[in-house]
Amino acid sequence: MRKLRVMFLFVPVLIMVACSGGNTPEDVAEKFNKAVYSANFEGAKALCTEDSKQAVDFVAALVSENVEQMKKSDVKYEIQQVKISDDGKSADVEGVVLGSLDFETNQVKDSVGSKLHLIKVNDKWLVDYKLK
Repeated sequence: MRKLRVMFLFVPVLIMVACSGGNTPEDVAEKFNKAVYSANFEGAKALCTEDSKQAVDFVAALVSENVEQMKKSDVKYEIQQVKISDDGKSADVEGVVLGSLDFETNQVKDSVGSKLHLIKVNDKWLVDYKLK
């Protein structure tokens, strides 16, 4: 009986700990970059602001001929620098995407630089993605 009580106390704590991860600017930037460069555009849109979803749709249309190759890519992401604003409501994340597809040569690129701006909405970090 005592073990059962301990189990009921332990399981909710474990669930809370598991669900709390992944809401840092670094985590969101990594997930977003991997999603975009692996042609998981719905996954990328889930990580960005409402205004940014149109930009992701535009990228999806632009690379539509290469989606199958992109999905096969083994994309990695390395963070180089994170700057969080003084008020804690925005962040800039710089990193490098490794293993992405070069659309001109259809070959895998060694690395591509990435700079993302994130904002905090309802205690959740979201990518504020704009095309340049």
